[in-house]
Amino acid sequence: MSRREIGKWRKTISVSLSRYMAFKADFFLMLVAPSFVFIAINYNIWRTIFESRGGGSISGFTMEQMLHYQCWSFVVALLVRSHRTWNLSEHIRLGRLTAFLLYPFDAWKFYASEFIAFQLLQLTTVVLVLGSLRYFDFLPPLNSDAVLVGLAFSLLVSVLWFVIDFTFGLAAFWLEEVWIFRVIFSFFAVLFSGAFIPIELFPPALQQFLAYTPFPFITSVPAHIFMGTSGVSLWSATVTLLGWIGGLGVCASILWRRGLRLYSAAGI
Repeated sequence: MSRREIGKWRKTISVSLSRYMAFKADFFLMLVAPSFVFIAINYNIWRTIFESRGGGSISGFTMEQMLHYQCWSFVVALLVRSHRTWNLSEHIRLGRLTAFLLYPFDAWKFYASEFIAFQLLQLTTVVLVLGSLRYFDFLPPLNSDAVLVGLAFSLLVSVLWFVIDFTFGLAAFWLEEVWIFRVIFSFFAVLFSGAFIPIELFPPALQQFLAYTPFPFITSVPAHIFMGTSGVSLWSATVTLLGWIGGLGVCASILWRRGLRLYSAAGI
């Protein structure tokens, strides 16, 4: 990559960061609101479930382990599932993609730069959230190695989420509205990734089926890496994840090229 190309990436990321930070109140709510929702729902629901059972364990999870898992799944969600390429489908549908096609910077690189800028902000958010969870004793003393590996793996998973979301956005070349596909996928992602109910609590047959899908990588695998309780090889998980990213990336590339042949830039 040439210095000029690196400069384009850096400048586009910088502009995206400025745009995200333009409204300080929105950024503050983005930081605080999910934490309150998490504490009010996930954390308290599981605490109530265990207390109503009089303690014990559920599928190998003690109350302490389950609450820690919920905390880490929340951290993973901030890194993995927060970014949305909503503007891609809108740009295609309204004919605004033309401007990006005329720039001396590929359109997909612009959307990727937005994603990188957002993830930089989310990393800051996660650091603050981790500090808060530790300060209020929601989490035990942190293992720096596990946290660093978990952060790196979660960021890699976020690339998978970006590619999936980008692919849904490309459907706007053929369909007027694509948001329903994102909503449906997000629902299944939350349900089958272990975001609320750990995959270990699912029936064995369903667990085996999910092992062949990308869903466990969206929450369960990185959460267990943070906890130091991952039952899968990190190397194997990384290779599998890269395989999903590569395969879906090829699909997105094909859809992009075919979609551009149909693109009229007329808008609505």
